[in-house]
Amino acid sequence: MREPLTFNSKAHFGAPEWVDLVRGQLPGEIAEEMDRHLRAGCEECVAAFDAWQGLAVFAREERESTPPADAVRVARSYLAQRRLPEPVTVPPSSVASWASATLATLVFDSRQASPAGIRAAADAFSRHLVFDARSLVIDLHIDNSSRQGWFLLTGQVADTSNPNVPLGNVWLSLVDEQQEISMFQTNEMGEFRCTFTISRSLRLMVYSGRDVVAIPIEALFDPSTDTGAAHRSAKGTS
Repeated sequence: MREPLTFNSKAHFGAPEWVDLVRGQLPGEIAEEMDRHLRAGCEECVAAFDAWQGLAVFAREERESTPPADAVRVARSYLAQRRLPEPVTVPPSSVASWASATLATLVFDSRQASPAGIRAAADAFSRHLVFDARSLVIDLHIDNSSRQGWFLLTGQVADTSNPNVPLGNVWLSLVDEQQEISMFQTNEMGEFRCTFTISRSLRLMVYSGRDVVAIPIEALFDPSTDTGAAHRSAKGTS
């Protein structure tokens, strides 16, 4: 409980008293005493009163301010479009998904897009690929890892049917035949990153809602054939 005020025309008043004064919460005789103190020219108290009065005016005007209905409608529409998918906390059942997976179609390969001389001169391994399956687009970058025999896979998953909304929290896994090697998720922007080694039948599985998409990673490393033929071979055996 606040101590009773004792008034002296030469004394300063504290913040609680000025707050009560600008809010009109003080008894008349106390408010008059503080008013006389201000008129006496106490610079410290005048500055405190002006600051608290300005804050009270701002709070009152802010409370009474109403944004235009059009602005509210536009803001709500924008937020609705930017709403992210609900995070998926439980990984999908991979065993049940392999049989129903859709093989993605290769639509871009940086190796095939480069002139033959540049492809032959390229050291190590670095490749940019784009796959699609229905409305999904999977952008992949494969590079040598700092660990010998391993590769770094980075990419992003997007949905062309709703391009303004990032496809976050999508589960992916690396599968060798019917054995799951690793499982991971995209971030809120649909991006992912992992490392892997080449195995006999390595595939990248993308689980987006009810759609399951498979990408034959092992076919990209087959030196006996080009990417298109390797992809067609994988598709014929799926």
